[in-house]
Amino acid sequence: IFGLDLGIGVLRMFASQMEGELKVTQVLKEKFPRALQVTDISGGCGAMYEIRIESEEFKEKRTVQQHQMVNQALKEEIKGMHGLRIFTSVPKC
Repeated sequence: IFGLDLGIGVLRMFASQMEGELKVTQVLKEKFPRALQVTDISGGCGAMYEIRIESEEFKEKRTVQQHQMVNQALKEEIKGMHGLRIFTSVPKC
């Protein structure tokens, strides 16, 4: 059996990536408790996230309005980010 030595720097990167994802998820869950996925797509530095949210609150709202709702929920967290990829949807059932 072969071991895999990732090194301290790589482990720290993964830890900070997960911390950032968890923080963004926690904030968004308060506003959008349904299906939610947050992924750090910046390589672990927390500068850019991809967010997928499904919520009844998006019903009868245009995409730009849905994204504004997400941005409003993350208004403090966005200050430290370079960008977001937001995908919103209304539940099918």
